Amino acid sequence: MTFTADELYSLAATDYLLVVSDFDGTLAGFSTDMYDVPINQDAVAALKSLTTLPRTDVAILSGRHLEGLRTVSGFGDEFILAGSHGAESTINAMELTDAQREALELVTQQFEELANDVDGAFVEYKPYHRVLHVIAAKDKEQAQAIYDKACELSLTGVHLKPGKFIVEASVSTVTKGSWITAARKELRPSGIVFIGDDATDEDGFAVLGNTDLSVKVGPGATRARVRVDDIPAVAEFLAELARLRRNHLGLGGATVEPE
Repeated sequence: MTFTADELYSLAATDYLLVVSDFDGTLAGFSTDMYDVPINQDAVAALKSLTTLPRTDVAILSGRHLEGLRTVSGFGDEFILAGSHGAESTINAMELTDAQREALELVTQQFEELANDVDGAFVEYKPYHRVLHVIAAKDKEQAQAIYDKACELSLTGVHLKPGKFIVEASVSTVTKGSWITAARKELRPSGIVFIGDDATDEDGFAVLGNTDLSVKVGPGATRARVRVDDIPAVAEFLAELARLRRNHLGLGGATVEPE
């Protein structure tokens, strides 16, 4: 299920290309310090190269809240940024209702009680989500226990999404899939590529069509059409897409060098 040359050529030759990438696990590795993660600079350079091309937009669609995404990534205004799975965005933004605020308070209390029981576990506070993190927990059995308890919570208006070392609780109905659908309506791209590694990215893969390309990073069951092995392979994929897109547009081989 690796991508073929024909698929990349077709994508690079589309009239208006929208490139959408997850951040953690796709452009950056994981760390116990969520604001000090190893970012693949070759992947970033390829994305920056794509942002310089006509009729080509690049979006970073992340579960991180928008300000946190800006802080950790360093991405500027040349990128469309969407945090909280698209609930916060430089396009298609939304606001919390009173019912959502109440639901957020309830799940905050539940997650804090669980995190307080395990050294190293903590709760991340986002505008539309609360996230229980267990990656830094010292006792792995206790970490698994509170992870499982978090997954079993049932609160009105709260949607739970287990992920890698996290359980995320959302009071928003926005998903990566609904954000991509809204972006398609607003921007009118003729082709979209979406790259991601985690369970929340499957919502994005599900809304892509025949003129688009869904790319799963790493192992596991997926709706994505193709798969790449790891983050360095993402960088290779993006670099080749940028090269082909640039050549299709008749702009030669100039690129943005990694920092």
